[in-house]
Amino acid sequence: MKGLLLYNQEDYERNKDYVHWLQEEAEENRIDLQLALKEEFLIEGVPRAANYRFVINRTRSYEISLMFQLNNIRAFNHPEITLLGNNKLAAYLYAKNKGIQYPEILVSWSQGEKIISKPNDGHGGQGVGLLRDVNLYDGNIRLQQAFMEDLIGDIRFYILNNKIIHAVLRRASNKIISNFSQGGEISLYDYNAHEKAYVEAFIKDLVIDYAGVDFLLTKDKKLVFNEIEDVVGSRMLSKLGVNNTTKLFLQHIKATVPGT
Repeated sequence: MKGLLLYNQEDYERNKDYVHWLQEEAEENRIDLQLALKEEFLIEGVPRAANYRFVINRTRSYEISLMFQLNNIRAFNHPEITLLGNNKLAAYLYAKNKGIQYPEILVSWSQGEKIISKPNDGHGGQGVGLLRDVNLYDGNIRLQQAFMEDLIGDIRFYILNNKIIHAVLRRASNKIISNFSQGGEISLYDYNAHEKAYVEAFIKDLVIDYAGVDFLLTKDKKLVFNEIEDVVGSRMLSKLGVNNTTKLFLQHIKATVPGT
């Protein structure tokens, strides 16, 4: 059975090893997983699209997921997750409606305050900085949030088929950003029953095939929702020696899509 793996050209160049790994795991599950690039897809479409039963959309475009779903081709992740993962305002509104704490979005502030500024559609810690250090007029919508002084770090909960698979604690290393790709320190996080229930309450009304859900961890051990990572990587899990997510993800796809 055929599936499609869709990437931006730039992201594909950085993730060739992961793409190869996905295709190997797919082959073991008797799935023919074909790579396509977003730039080519938007110009030429997908040849014989009806032959594909699903698409793994790694482009961060929820519109692309919607296109495939409208053609009865199952998208991983679901378009709602891709939207929430790449529009922080939408994700914060979801958290607010669930009664889950999140960093306040400021619409007024003074220059003397310590303010974190981040792009609304950012990922991987890119473009995040203190208000005085970033370009506020770069053409992107930016969010301003009060700097939280009482943080231990942030926890990435790896969610697969709406279940927590792993949790990793990230701590900033001489920076305000705790992302592993930005030099953050990492360790496996042993979450307790209360934290598990809190995360499960957050994702209860979502359909998450495979994504990261990130919560800030305060010094008094409170969880504050930070963001959803739709195109979640697994480098941290590989570094920590517990990376089984690719195998589990392909098994989930096989169990979800009829005929695979």
